[in-house]
Amino acid sequence: MLLTGNKTTLHPMKLKSTDVQNFKRDGFIRINRLIDDETVGKLRVYYDQFMNGEIACDEKNRKLGGVIPLLLHPRLYHDYFRSNPALDEAAQAAVQLMGNSEVKFNFDMLIDKPPLTEKETPWHQDQAYAQKPFTPAGTKIESSGIQFWVALDDVDVETGCMQFIPGFHTQPLLEHYVVSGDPTTDSRLLATKQIDTSKVVAMPLKAGGCTVHHYGTPHYTGPNRSATRKRRAYIFNYLPADYVVQ
Repeated sequence: MLLTGNKTTLHPMKLKSTDVQNFKRDGFIRINRLIDDETVGKLRVYYDQFMNGEIACDEKNRKLGGVIPLLLHPRLYHDYFRSNPALDEAAQAAVQLMGNSEVKFNFDMLIDKPPLTEKETPWHQDQAYAQKPFTPAGTKIESSGIQFWVALDDVDVETGCMQFIPGFHTQPLLEHYVVSGDPTTDSRLLATKQIDTSKVVAMPLKAGGCTVHHYGTPHYTGPNRSATRKRRAYIFNYLPADYVVQ
């Protein structure tokens, strides 16, 4: 999903040199603490208001693939999603990970998996969403875009944490297909079957932590099998400021 956004100029966040190296090698990293408890609390309040219908928004894209609660572009409907510490900290990290002095915001969404949600988000690469219904297999993967997946609740494999396959971001795009949803909309659900799951790396997080991954990195989140624990995720992307959307 590639959309233009605003430029942000920041000095690089102090990531470890090993984080940058691991991101280049594997296509993903974990940042244990991106935002503080106060920011997590504010995001939870507005997140729940979106999901409960207390904040007015476009209702046509409220289910990922027609099955998983979703809100596309929360920044269009609430000021806090236009400017908050998560975006600021992530932009600084993006500067260092991409090696650019300027970055621009690209896309945001909220994906909700309440307790006892049986639906998974299947294995896919974000670059597949660049064209509708999906980007053709074999396409050269852009080296620019990165996605931040911010946990607003403690998350692990039971509740549907992010899982990755390392190294695929340097290879041509895998074959994808539409799992469910309208193939002409941004809320369609894509998947690939070309995955060797013997190399899966699961990334549990505490609330306020995040994962960062390349547009070409295969990733997956499972069902939320907990009977009591929520799994609220705040997701957004950054691009180099000079990147031209195709």
